[in-house]
Amino acid sequence: MKVDAKKKKSLLEDPVNEESGSIPRVSHALLVVSAVSLLVFWPLAVVLLFRGKTLGFAISLFASGLAQGPILAGYAFASADRKQWWRWLVLAISGLGILLFSLVDTVNLDMDGFFELLILGAIGPAFGHTIVTTILGPLFFGRVLCGWGCWRAMVLERLPVGKGLGRRKGVWVWMPLVGVAVSIAAAAMFALVLDSKSGETLGHIHSNGFWPVVSGIAVYYAASIVLALALRDQRAFCKYLCPSGFIMRWTSRPALLHVFAQADVCNDCEACTDSCPMDIPIAERVKNGISIGKGDCILCQRCVESCPTGALKTIFKK
Repeated sequence: MKVDAKKKKSLLEDPVNEESGSIPRVSHALLVVSAVSLLVFWPLAVVLLFRGKTLGFAISLFASGLAQGPILAGYAFASADRKQWWRWLVLAISGLGILLFSLVDTVNLDMDGFFELLILGAIGPAFGHTIVTTILGPLFFGRVLCGWGCWRAMVLERLPVGKGLGRRKGVWVWMPLVGVAVSIAAAAMFALVLDSKSGETLGHIHSNGFWPVVSGIAVYYAASIVLALALRDQRAFCKYLCPSGFIMRWTSRPALLHVFAQADVCNDCEACTDSCPMDIPIAERVKNGISIGKGDCILCQRCVESCPTGALKTIFKK
């Protein structure tokens, strides 16, 4: 069955025409994003470098420009069997930039850093980062950061453990609340017990020092890697423990950027469900006319790329 040309247009066009065997198309939308990213991120990085402050932020902006500029363009041009490699490269460079921002500027960008500033009534990089990436950003772009820029996921996706055997039930449903509770407890400990100076001056973050930030990053890495190995699931931490992921599960539900399904084109092969690292029952939801993401989709594009009929598209519309 041919796809109706009047159907919703894709933001990230399906690169392969399986029916005709034609040369993969290039998404012009991605090329526009690549060009805009270079024009925005790299000049900002240069300005910060000349100012001689927030070196880590400048490095992060440069990495963002590289990842979302030429590397994202590489993804747009790549063949279907190489796209996930290019996506991981975008993920790794973006994630590394965020990680270096934390280490060089000694800024805690995780949820405990956000809660700490909230308790102290202060505003700083951690506060702004969380507002943009975890609360406001997902309203428009969904959980794109989880699939394309997380500093933990760049390592987790290289672990030889597969994607798990399906979403776990029972106590695992409530585990994300544990992650949020631990973040709040850690924030309270630093702010109220250890007399943290993170919010000493309104509008500027005074870090807890290099080693406290390193320790926090190490704890996150240890928890995510151990959970992935124990459950044989690369994205186990994202599903069951990540406090940011738990919040984005709700803030990303009304997202404009999402995977859209053309049910009349679906052939019920379930390749999309089998490829999803977040265990979303995509084929079942397509069949029942239910929204595919519902807060769990990380926009990794595996389902879109695996669909043999082109029934799945990533669009930027309601």
